[in-house]
Amino acid sequence: MVNQERSIMSKQGFYTKIGGNFIGVFLSSEGPKLFVNKEIYELTSPHWDVEMIRGRSRQMLTFYWKGEVKLSVQCEAEQDLFLPLFDYLLCRPQKLKHA
Repeated sequence: MVNQERSIMSKQGFYTKIGGNFIGVFLSSEGPKLFVNKEIYELTSPHWDVEMIRGRSRQMLTFYWKGEVKLSVQCEAEQDLFLPLFDYLLCRPQKLKHA
């Protein structure tokens, strides 16, 4: 997993399409940003959180901004669409982590 995390962090960004939504992360001069369609969220801000639930047959990823759900998507558990995004978000600097 360490090599995969290193690989994810060295990329300039990535995205995927789930249903009608384009979801991705990219690096900018201001720091990493997450986009959901046309909405952009600064990941250097302490105002976000992410939750991932993995079950036997399904998995769900929920992104929160200022406590409000901005994205909640799910797919089959055998698809690893969310793992690169979830791993990338977990790699944020320790000082930015919040309850």
